[in-house]
Amino acid sequence: MSSIPITQLATDMTISSKQKINSSEIPMQDCTSQFDLKKLRDAFVNCVQSDHTLLLQEYIRAYEELCLFVSSLGTIFEWITKDLSNKLLVLKEHQRLDPINYKSIQSMISYEIASGRIQTKDTSLFIQPGKPLQNGCRTLLRLHRALAFISCFLSEMRNASDDASSASIACNAYSHTLGRFHSWPVRYTIHTAIKLTVPNRQDLIKKFVSNRSAEEIDVFSGEIVQSCNTIEHTTQKLFRSYHLTKLP
Repeated sequence: MSSIPITQLATDMTISSKQKINSSEIPMQDCTSQFDLKKLRDAFVNCVQSDHTLLLQEYIRAYEELCLFVSSLGTIFEWITKDLSNKLLVLKEHQRLDPINYKSIQSMISYEIASGRIQTKDTSLFIQPGKPLQNGCRTLLRLHRALAFISCFLSEMRNASDDASSASIACNAYSHTLGRFHSWPVRYTIHTAIKLTVPNRQDLIKKFVSNRSAEEIDVFSGEIVQSCNTIEHTTQKLFRSYHLTKLP
């Protein structure tokens, strides 16, 4: 793979090494919003540019919509939604402070390697007293692993029969992707949560996309799966190319 152009490194020189970020200034997602299949489709599709550049803002938008979907499954998944939201908060704050170097996934990785930020888990910035802002690459890696699960799950769901067990599909997708990075207690908890709450394929469709026609659902889901797979594969190549797949 060809190397990614190194973007400007001026940002760290203009931000105090011990700058504290007022968390009240950070825009939070509206918890009253409802999951929208078209919004998810738009974000995933817009994330992938013609040259396979991945826009970070659209990546975040897609994940915010996914958080709405996960939270709709019930309170048992609240801890997952909270964990994802906290990671999105890190990326959004990096974008707010440095929109140039954090415009795309490629530019972010390039910048954090060139600036040396990749060498430490935390940056010299603080979201709040005692809570440093983590580097973007490490945060993205965790979201990337989750996206591999989502990509696998959506692909299998799209081709499954109406009476297929969404829970079984989700458990299998999780075991082959995200589950490989979790301890046994976490895997057990997630498998149990999935089996207790995730309905069959047809009920899942009725519950979350009942305002869409069957044709819209088929078109949108196909575009989501295609874009999601492209994002996941492209990001994985980037992490492998720069030996970042095992960031602590």
